[in-house]
Amino acid sequence: MSRDGNAHHFAVFCGSMLIFPMGNVRLKVIGLFMGAAMLVGTAQAQGVVNPHADEPCGFATVLQQLEQQYPGFKASYDQQTQRALQLDAQKLATQTLSNRKKKISDTLYYYDTVYTIPVVFHVIYNVANENLHDSLIISQLAVLNRDFNRLNPDSVKTRNIFKSRAGTARIQFEFAKVDPNGVATTGIVRKSTTKTTFGSAGGGIQDLMKATATGGDDPWDPAKYLNIWVCDLSVNNQDALLGYAYPPYGHPSWTSGSWVADSKQGVVLHYKVVGRNNPRATGAIASSNMGRCAVHEVGHFFGLRHIWADDQYSANKCLVDDYIDDTPLQGIGAGFTCNLGGNTCIEPKNDLPDMFENYMDYSTEACQNLFTKRQVQMMRTSITDFRTELPIKREIITRMRVFDTVVYDEVLIYPVDTETDVVVEVRNEELLEMVDVQFFDLLGRQVTELAALKQNETRFDTQTWASGYYVAVLKRSSDGKVIRKQKLFVD
Repeated sequence: MSRDGNAHHFAVFCGSMLIFPMGNVRLKVIGLFMGAAMLVGTAQAQGVVNPHADEPCGFATVLQQLEQQYPGFKASYDQQTQRALQLDAQKLATQTLSNRKKKISDTLYYYDTVYTIPVVFHVIYNVANENLHDSLIISQLAVLNRDFNRLNPDSVKTRNIFKSRAGTARIQFEFAKVDPNGVATTGIVRKSTTKTTFGSAGGGIQDLMKATATGGDDPWDPAKYLNIWVCDLSVNNQDALLGYAYPPYGHPSWTSGSWVADSKQGVVLHYKVVGRNNPRATGAIASSNMGRCAVHEVGHFFGLRHIWADDQYSANKCLVDDYIDDTPLQGIGAGFTCNLGGNTCIEPKNDLPDMFENYMDYSTEACQNLFTKRQVQMMRTSITDFRTELPIKREIITRMRVFDTVVYDEVLIYPVDTETDVVVEVRNEELLEMVDVQFFDLLGRQVTELAALKQNETRFDTQTWASGYYVAVLKRSSDGKVIRKQKLFVD
């Protein structure tokens, strides 16, 4: 427990279908979920009109609006999607292990690239309950870092048939350190509003939270920041819409004066589902309290579609999917369940069940635990080719032998959310008794003794640790050489 009697919170740092007929080709269109939304359709059951009931993603309305403003939008977007897929395939073909390693003298060195994304949270509130505490925002960033880099402790729940397909995005998120004017910032801005909700009773996507003039907050330069707006998205006092995002798009007609201007780029989240263990996530959305609505929407932001390709309204729900080769063909979203027997599309060859573990499904958040390797590649392609100014690109040149790269991949450090423990997990038993770990505060003072990793899980009790940042240091037992450092936040 923390000093205030509450359990510690840790931060670990380290849509819908559109079919374009092309002969007999089955298209899987990525990223076409403009305003793609995570929804909970419970309002009807409670006798309240839910404007999203017939459009659980809110995509059809948005697509209609876009097509009205930009005749031919569907076709042009299809062309852009095809270009992204081609680039994706080209990069995947060259990203072999041999290309990520280089021999210098007689030592094998490991090369990789991590993209660090500066994030600003715009917290827009009408009443005090909507003005989320910093700790929830911090925990949300931690969830993004953990889930995108497969450092989530529930990754062990991935079914064996899908474990080999799980990918690590090598994308990190950090709070913006300076605002567009060069002034130091925490990356969290707060704005009081007179608007009681930004949800639309008509079911459309209005983006009013993204402009000061309409009761929201203007974005920071979307070419340099990932803007995340946190606000009330309820409709008729029902929590129907939980979040949405715009995918990357480079069409030349998308100018600053258009409906889809750069100023609209970013992610919008219902304030009740931000962060881990948000006490506002109750009732029908009680299961949406793990911060994974944000993971889902940021996936959209980086070019991913829903895993079932939003084809729930088509006559044959298995005609299209998400264009991602290593996600199974799926006919419909999981419907906020974890159906072990779910298999909505039977494929003639190599048939697999629905991948409810995927963050881009509509499964319960407790069941979600992975992006696939091809989803990762698509997101990274979106960053390098369609959000070119956004990331801070870091070339990781780890001057260590292959042994050390294995350690980097096979040793995980993560919190146990319901306890005060930090766990160091060794996934490769060959590494046991070959790696040591030690924790320090940011002043360099050690808070734990050097401990050998002799079992698959080693736990460290943080109950007596002061709130703040800590660094876990992994060392090679043979010579004490530092292999890896990982930052943690304890609240």
